[in-house]
Amino acid sequence: MRPEKKAKPLAVCSVCHALSNRHEFLNHRCNEIVNSRRCYGIYKSGLTYLWDACEGCESTGRVGSQICTECKGFGWKMYG
Repeated sequence: MRPEKKAKPLAVCSVCHALSNRHEFLNHRCNEIVNSRRCYGIYKSGLTYLWDACEGCESTGRVGSQICTECKGFGWKMYG
């Protein structure tokens, strides 16, 4: 049985482009650590971004039993 493709990420940080699928993160400060400090970006809606399906995991977020390192388990990468 093949795993299902994941939905596109819900939120993207405006500074470091960290991804999230948690609705409660929208319009809140990013929680990623960049250069030993908390990122100062805000999570904004990911609906306006163009996305590419991850080729490494075929949009499933996993390669075998491991989390895909290309897309960090999200199954999608920002276009560009």
